[in-house]
Parts: sequence; structure tokens; C-alpha cells
Amino acid sequence: MKFLLQHNMLAADQLEIIRHAVQDLPHEWVGLIPFSHEVVADLPIDGVDYIPYGSTSLTNWAAESKFRGVFFDRSIFNYYQALQHRDDMLNQPVFLGNLETGIAILDEHEKDEMFFMRPSEDLKQFSGQVISAGEAVVWLRSALECASSGNQQLLPNTQIVISKPVDIQAEWRWFIVGGKVVSGSMYRLRGHMHRERVVDQSVIDEAQLFANKWLPSQCCVMDTALVGGELKVIEFNCINSSGMYDNDVPAIFTALYKFCEKM
Repeated sequence: MKFLLQHNMLAADQLEIIRHAVQDLPHEWVGLIPFSHEVVADLPIDGVDYIPYGSTSLTNWAAESKFRGVFFDRSIFNYYQALQHRDDMLNQPVFLGNLETGIAILDEHEKDEMFFMRPSEDLKQFSGQVISAGEAVVWLRSALECASSGNQQLLPNTQIVISKPVDIQAEWRWFIVGGKVVSGSMYRLRGHMHRERVVDQSVIDEAQLFANKWLPSQCCVMDTALVGGELKVIEFNCINSSGMYDNDVPAIFTALYKFCEKM
């Protein structure tokens, strides 16, 4: 078992942190040619005993290759499944369904009415955003036209979530391995980027209570938010392609390696 780490989609400072984190763990660096599934590696990639970390594209390629260290199933990593299994999700949808129907529903609202819009699946098709109904209709219709030319993967059956905006006080990212919270970091405070590792054990214990509920995978990333003095789950992300912020990267990679070795 070894890590397969993508070097051409990470910022220089993040690369250095990861290099330090895996220095005593089996690993190999690879590149992924943009807009393709072609992976460039110094050594042949044989077998399935790999734990990939990098872009969503690398994770999708690794999943297709059936690598043992991939923790992602698009049929489970989506907002619909989270809502079916949990009662603490942040966004309670006005609509959850395919893009074409979402456009029609938005078109029925006043153009200046504000909504929060995001993809349902953890495939990074577009970033979640607060947007007016009128602007959302224009943007989504444009994305549909791009998809027809193959330039953008927003197809008519893309699943989207539309909900009312909420005022978020703070946001955290938690790395979970084998169902256990390994590390946590605040990444946004009052709407501004704020990276700060969580060291308060009582806060970590509270996050573990959230992790003890339904998870899309034993190994995943859970984002939480403080809203009106109450904690909510924003979303679950794939551990193979999630940004680290100020998390304990060596602890995360070590825990993930040990977990995969026992699989």
C-alpha cells in the first residue's frame, strides 16, 4: 500500500506540508494532464494498493481503476443521501433535483429573490453560491449551452440543491478516518477565511458526536457550521481530494495509511 500524490494541482506551501507528512510513508508523486485521464508517473502504476490524494479528477480516475484507498461513491456522496439519513444538515432545500427543473422553479420566483445554490454531488461541478433567482437562471442556462459543446459538465440531469441563504458565523473542516475524528480546523469566521487548528478537546468531542451519526464513508471529510448558536453539517467531502486548511496533515496521512493497511 502506498500513497499516490498529485503534484501539479496543489499550491507550493501545501505541497511542502504534504511532503513532510508522507516522508516516512510509502508514496509516489504523479501528475495528471489537465482535461484528461492521463496520469504521468516516474514508476509504473501496478495493482490496486494505492491511496490517491489530489484533484477530483485524480480521485475519479483512481475510482475507475478500483484502487483500494479510494473512499468515494457518487451514489452516496450527495446531498440527497445526507438528507435521507441525517436531520442536522445546514441547507433545507426549496428544491433538490435535476438542473432543468431547477431552472424552471427559479424562473417562477422574483428575479431579485436570493437563494443558495450548489451541486448535490461531491464532484465540484460548480462552487456553492448565494445568487439571485434571475442571475441563477441566466448562469444555469449558459452552463447548459456550454455542456452541449463539451466545455462544461453541467448536463440537464446534473443534480442541484436550491435553498434559502443562512447567516453562517463560523465553519470547520473535520477529517474522519475509520469513523474517528483525526483532526479539525476552522476555515472561515464571519464570512472571512480564517485557518485555525482545533485543539480544544471538548470541541473535538462534539465533532465526534456528529461523526457517530451517518457518514457516507468510514473515511471522509465533514464540514460543519455554526448558525444561530447551533452546529449544522454543511456537507461531506471525499477524503482523497479535500483541502487541508490548518489540519494536522501528518496525523491524517498516518491514520489513513494505517487504516488502509488493515483493510
